Amino acid sequence: MKHSLKLEHIEISDMDRQQLEEKLDRLHKHLVSPYVIDVLIAHDTHHTQGDVNRCRINIEQEGKVYHAERSESTIQDAIDSVITALKSELLSSHDRRKEHNA
Repeated sequence: MKHSLKLEHIEISDMDRQQLEEKLDRLHKHLVSPYVIDVLIAHDTHHTQGDVNRCRINIEQEGKVYHAERSESTIQDAIDSVITALKSELLSSHDRRKEHNA
């Protein structure tokens, strides 16, 4: 799935990139073409204790923007949280469209 990826204050492994791709592919069935996906993964440096990794995903389709942002201690946890939130948002939008057209 095509997307743009921006990293801030962090490097991610090839395995992390592959897992991100797999998780974004799960959203594919909920999307209507054409769409644009922007992903930001950042390590927040202003926290004094612990690691805080942030993932933000914006999906633009049909003139609407779906947005989710989560912060977790690991990159994978942040990605999982964002994907779950976006999936829920896309499903509710799909259900509203379906009810409107019925």
